[in-house]
Parts: sequence; structure tokens; C-alpha cells
Amino acid sequence: MNSVVPIFVFESLLIESQREEDEEQFHAYLTELLVEIYSQMPKWLQFKIGGHFERNGTFYRSFLCPAGSVASNIQLLAQRPGGISRRLILRGRRADSPCCIEVSSGIENEFDCNQLRQII
Repeated sequence: MNSVVPIFVFESLLIESQREEDEEQFHAYLTELLVEIYSQMPKWLQFKIGGHFERNGTFYRSFLCPAGSVASNIQLLAQRPGGISRRLILRGRRADSPCCIEVSSGIENEFDCNQLRQII
């Protein structure tokens, strides 16, 4: 008998931020990452940087973009062997429960969302 794994419903994307990195430096990193994905920065692509988070001493910032395909493309690149240079956290729901997945060097690991804390 096959067990059915509930579908992960994506809600938000967090991207690792260096400890001393300011918003301008983080924005520059994201721009470089997006140019890697799209070969140049598309004129239609607009994004903002949202809240700050911490998990086990690693800091993250929220990536906010009205075009959901952009976060999907970042996720796909991060999931390839070797991934990207920074960790991602995918936040969402599975079977109506919070679900958090860290992607690092192309490897996914689910973890307890309570380990993630928002920094004000």
C-alpha cells in the first residue's frame, strides 16, 4: 500500500543574509542571482526585501516579488547539484500544518518551523 505524501503549499522564500550585510549589499546579491537566472535583469522584475529571520545562528531575509515564478526559479537553481552560494528556506504548509524546508548546496532538509524566529 502506497502512502500519500501531502503536497507542500509554498507561502514565502527566505534567503540567507551575511551577518554584517546591509540591505543594499543584500539587494546587490539578489540582483546578481537574478542576472544568473535570466541572463540580464528583466525590466518587468521588481522585488523587495522583507523581514529578517534567524535559525541556528544563520540569518535570512524575506524575498518579496509579485511574480511567483521568480521565487520558483530561484528555488529551482538552489535545488540543482551545487545549488547557489547561500541557503534558502521555503516556508509553507503541508496538510494544514506549517512546514519549513532548508535548501543548502542542492540538498533539502525539512525542519521544525519553531526553530525559525523573526528578528524585529
